[in-house]
Amino acid sequence: MKKLIFAFGFLVTLCMVNAQQTNNGFLLSGSVVYEELVKLDIQLEGVDAQMAAQIPKERKTEKILHFTEEVAIFENHQKDDPEEDVPMEGSGMIFKMYEPDNKTYIDLTHKKVIEQQEFMSRVFLIESDLEPEKWKMTGKQLTILDYACQEAISEVDGKDVHAWFTPLIPVAAGPGKYSNLPGLVLAVEMNDGDRKLKAISVELKPVDNSVLKKPTKGKKVTSEEYQAIVAEKLKEMGVEEGEDGSAGSGHAVVIRIQQ
Repeated sequence: MKKLIFAFGFLVTLCMVNAQQTNNGFLLSGSVVYEELVKLDIQLEGVDAQMAAQIPKERKTEKILHFTEEVAIFENHQKDDPEEDVPMEGSGMIFKMYEPDNKTYIDLTHKKVIEQQEFMSRVFLIESDLEPEKWKMTGKQLTILDYACQEAISEVDGKDVHAWFTPLIPVAAGPGKYSNLPGLVLAVEMNDGDRKLKAISVELKPVDNSVLKKPTKGKKVTSEEYQAIVAEKLKEMGVEEGEDGSAGSGHAVVIRIQQ
């Protein structure tokens, strides 16, 4: 009888440990929804102060990361209409802000990246190696959605990128290329706060292969070729690369003005 009670107690304990492991992140697949905040600096010539005050100063959208231990894909959170109208009272004009269908697929096993990027109504497919960022641990800690996170800093294009990752979910994935850390990245801040991503939900679950497909849409170019195309087009428009905080950064908001 004692042996039976001991065996039953051991079985219950084992089940509790397995459940706790799953709850603590040992199920190494799932999805993360991020809220993305991008500050906008839109300058229009010949507008009065009243109209200028109505120009959007920031843009909030949601992105989603699906991940396993081997691969991850970062894209727009599915919405019916990717275009948002912002009426300008008293002017008869409408700002139309459109979120391009950009995607970043990361092969964590072979350290490869495939990006689907829309630029000036053209779609490009960029394949490259996942370059390891030179992350520096700061020792700072933060809790995001009940997950204990640690801060790491890296320098990209002369500016610091702050990433918060949780070792409780030991998968080297994150939003876009902000990966290669010893834990899932739940928040990123870049360009002196001009762009921020922060997780608003984390769901650990099996991920169907149908949502982890490689992007195939667009003209295949190298990263260098894409950057050259962006730089040339922006030069034609009289805009410095990176002046809008988005060119070549993996983020884009297309703004159209309709009268």
